[in-house]
Amino acid sequence: MGRTRLILTFVFSVLLLLLLAATNADADSGGVHVVRSGETLASIARNYGVSASAIARANGISNPDLIRVGQRLVIPGGGSSSGGTVAKPAARTYVVKAGDTLNAIARRFGVSAASLAAANGLSNPNNIRIGMTLRIPSGGGAVAGPAAPSGAGTRFVADLSAQHCWLYKNGKLIGDWVCSSGRKGARTMPGTFKVQSKLQRAWGSAWNFWMPYWLGIYWAGKTENGIHGLPYNPSNGRKTWAGMVGTPITFGCIMLDDVNAKKLWEVAYIGMPVIIQP
Repeated sequence: MGRTRLILTFVFSVLLLLLLAATNADADSGGVHVVRSGETLASIARNYGVSASAIARANGISNPDLIRVGQRLVIPGGGSSSGGTVAKPAARTYVVKAGDTLNAIARRFGVSAASLAAANGLSNPNNIRIGMTLRIPSGGGAVAGPAAPSGAGTRFVADLSAQHCWLYKNGKLIGDWVCSSGRKGARTMPGTFKVQSKLQRAWGSAWNFWMPYWLGIYWAGKTENGIHGLPYNPSNGRKTWAGMVGTPITFGCIMLDDVNAKKLWEVAYIGMPVIIQP
């Protein structure tokens, strides 16, 4: 009897160890990320194509700023880990607009002002002028797109702090674009949404303009906020915010230039996930 009990105890211990090993392997390969130095909740969310608020909820984090190096975070939705790295950003330029400063532009693209100045041969960072084209150096996490889980369907991700958007289809990045969000007093709402309306163009009665390639995503009071191309005046066709993509300028929507808005519209469908990150 004693020998039988000893054998059963041994078998149970082995099975328990195997189960724990399998569980840890599944977590490491699928939905767990180990925080590395310099990472933030927002940058980790971009890396997995999910919202920062979703990661915070999944891990019981009340203050997103209080994550620590070595902390293991559960990634909701089965995000596939990319080892804490982001894709290499494509070469990018930015045209200086009224009110821009080098620091503000650097923050928008997730690079340092010093590297931005060096990349453009600026001896005096204060001497930037409207219309100047600046080359954005590589290394900015805001420019590099988040990694989409392998096998995921079509999804659209927008980052409000970076004024940048990405489109994924079947786990592959197929769109990497500058975009605009809501201006001060008309903030775009962060969160996870789904496309709920799709029109070739939508009428903005409050502002007297057409919004081409319309994708509605959520209701803000009596009006619907969504994603669209450059609005234009119905009488003369003049584009309301021409040359301003990349600046928070809309009344709460996400705005792309017409070429990219059309590309998105053509692959979008009712129910398509839309993730807007703070």
